[in-house]
Amino acid sequence: MNRTLREIAAAFMVMVFGVGGCTSCATALGAEWSPPRANEPAPESDWTPPKWQGVFAEATSLPKPLEATGLGLVERRLRNDEIGLQARWEQLPGAGSGNAAIVEAIRGIVSLRGESVGVAYQPKVFARGAGLAARGCVTGSTAWPAAEVVADPATGPIGGSGVAVVCDIVFASGSVLGQRLRVLGAQDGMVTSDTSRVFYFDTRTGKGGSGAQLWVPGAAEVLWAGIAQSLRRQAGLLSLAPIAAGPGGPELTAGLLESTEVGPNGTLLVSVPAGFNAPELAALGITDTLRSSTWAVPREVAEPLLSVFGVQVVAAAGAPFIAPAPVAAGLDLVGCDLLPCVAMTYDDGPGELTAGVLDQLAARHASASFFLIGARVAGNADLARRMVAEGHVVGNHTWSHTALSKTTVVKAADELRRTDAAILAATGVPVTVFRPPWGEYNEAVLAVAGKPAILWDVDTFDWRQPSDEVLTGRAVDQPIPGSVVLQHDIHPNTGRTAGRVYDGLLDRGFVLVNLQQLYNGQLPVSGARSSGR
Repeated sequence: MNRTLREIAAAFMVMVFGVGGCTSCATALGAEWSPPRANEPAPESDWTPPKWQGVFAEATSLPKPLEATGLGLVERRLRNDEIGLQARWEQLPGAGSGNAAIVEAIRGIVSLRGESVGVAYQPKVFARGAGLAARGCVTGSTAWPAAEVVADPATGPIGGSGVAVVCDIVFASGSVLGQRLRVLGAQDGMVTSDTSRVFYFDTRTGKGGSGAQLWVPGAAEVLWAGIAQSLRRQAGLLSLAPIAAGPGGPELTAGLLESTEVGPNGTLLVSVPAGFNAPELAALGITDTLRSSTWAVPREVAEPLLSVFGVQVVAAAGAPFIAPAPVAAGLDLVGCDLLPCVAMTYDDGPGELTAGVLDQLAARHASASFFLIGARVAGNADLARRMVAEGHVVGNHTWSHTALSKTTVVKAADELRRTDAAILAATGVPVTVFRPPWGEYNEAVLAVAGKPAILWDVDTFDWRQPSDEVLTGRAVDQPIPGSVVLQHDIHPNTGRTAGRVYDGLLDRGFVLVNLQQLYNGQLPVSGARSSGR
């Protein structure tokens, strides 16, 4: 393991391409041999034509993608017609570094697309009926013909111009998941670019990285030599002349390594897209590849070029899959500057309807925030604990629903203090936000609270007991990205319509988040806020 990359490369050349890597045909054919002269019989010789002395990479096909359903992943979908983009991907539950890698890749795609059309990106949602509740990978879409991806309304940019990002799960062994992310550019329905990357996640640690991180630095040079020879053989060229070193191939191969996949037996799979070429191949008379191709590098051949991370991934091949541990939706990595978020908030509980609201949120892997009345906490401590355990934000709504700005400072302080103590006793978690009843506050109230007041920008007036249809319409149609919606988990109509409201918001493209997520992980520390914008 202490060999240098140069020594490894030399060993590879001997093993795969012949003696000395066939540094010259004279060396390979024998120093004493010379061609016969005209009309002169060929001298007797023991020489026989040199043969390929091993296979670096064999042409193959990519394995069939796996179903993402049932793997315990968090499904994501982003559509923005203003910049012309639709993206689908999967994340591990929680906020591990593996998630950060794929989310940053999505952010980069969004940023580049926004710059290309001269539009500052902002999350967008759509009217009811948009059908955006179906999220995550469309199984097999990364292997579809490019034109189909672009044309399908579930995967491509609406109108046929822009960027489509689709995904597939391509590896699920041991504690490792591999996800292929395919990015296609299009103009008026015509595909203009098509690239893929693979991201790996460790379901136990949450860590991960891209396909290129499976390899040690400099591996591209060795891989390029082997793949170029394989391409030369595929083209029917029998020359044993070495692949000339120079700019082009290794640099291109370094990019291709982002798409490295690991087969079930630990074989490393590297894909070469249609149109691929480099000076080294052009010099041999090989034109651009007409079709994409995949090359399987045997495990034993690739092993000396693998990073520590790569060795771990390959070692997992063939093992039974270990699903990620469930994580509360409120602890997921979201990024409300990237995805359109809405924060559902509930006042005046906990009560007999609260458990049903929590059930509906859990069924959709969604999160919310609850502002509790202190006098009701002790008798419903189990519900308060459940809120915290399931990742929801719990806030202070005073002890007895007192109008804080209309009472004395001493009374206001007592209302808030007693409620903070009751919630802490029930949940073990300090309270970091409060909501003044009726939204009434002043500077004195903010000072004695010592925490930010969270108000709202969408009031459904559920306490007036509108019809279920009217209430659902208000809660679903009025929010915009960053909205804070006010409801009360003590009213029957709110309890009855909770599931319909969530489904309607998901259909429009929203992610249902708690206040911590709405503010991208950092709640305000003072003042009053009515939305996440």
